[in-house]
Amino acid sequence: MSTTADAPATTVQRSVVPALIAAMRPYQWPKNVIVFAALIFTTGDAWQPRDLDSLWPLLWRTCALFGLWSLAASATYLLNDVRDRENDRLHPRKARRPIASGEVSVGLALAVAAVLTAVALPLTFLLDTTAALILAGYSALMVAYSFGLKTVAILDIIILTGGVVARAAAGATAIDVDISPWLYVCSSFAALFFATSKRWAEYRQLGPEAARHRPALEGYSGDVLGQMLTITAGGALLSYALYTIESARVPTNGSMALTLPFVAFGLFRYLLLLNGERKTDAPDRILFTDPQLLLAVAGFVITALAVLASN
Repeated sequence: MSTTADAPATTVQRSVVPALIAAMRPYQWPKNVIVFAALIFTTGDAWQPRDLDSLWPLLWRTCALFGLWSLAASATYLLNDVRDRENDRLHPRKARRPIASGEVSVGLALAVAAVLTAVALPLTFLLDTTAALILAGYSALMVAYSFGLKTVAILDIIILTGGVVARAAAGATAIDVDISPWLYVCSSFAALFFATSKRWAEYRQLGPEAARHRPALEGYSGDVLGQMLTITAGGALLSYALYTIESARVPTNGSMALTLPFVAFGLFRYLLLLNGERKTDAPDRILFTDPQLLLAVAGFVITALAVLASN
């Protein structure tokens, strides 16, 4: 009898609730902070007058969107892990994922994914119709991604990038503000960089077995991924530098460029870790757990808010 649904012998079994929460990947929820970008980098109209009565409605709507997007994203993670469970069992780290290891059953994962989606989408419609349509489109695209689009080289990275841009767009529509085209450019290059770095890390870690775990990796080579990483890293840094100076939505005195050192440090620190002591870690775990990167993010946010508040 087949034992593919059984947990590997090395897996330490947890009770179903902690395992289910782990399968929802709450550690990836910080990705959804991009919905706050429109609140920070928008036209001056959203900040005038700068009093709490004007700010709180925008803030609570964005916070609500962050929570709802996190629920919808968790639903896509559950579906994706159900689809990938066989390949994940071949991966040295992903074999310990709750669904691949058998801690969470396929039926339970799919049921919870359906519930999360059924909660997130209607509530987002109550918040803002356009934001809900964007979230629904994202969810549909991620279903298509899980069911086959993820196997197409380059397209898999483009889809992941689209998810980041969708978050930025939803954040803007939820608070009914225009968003700078520069922000779309910056978020696109940043997302391309991180998506490429994820594929590059997987390719290096798995070597000749990479395509068995992720079929799209058969369409890449180490040299191509390295070139893509260099191009997207340079594009991300350059586009943000131009944004801080050229965008009509930031202070005209160029003071937003004060945030550039934090962006540069974070980018280079990430590349250093990806090529060094944490080269076997998933890129998103590096991003959300390295103290120096977290300090760079905090410094960026504080500096950006200070610049916007003083102009």
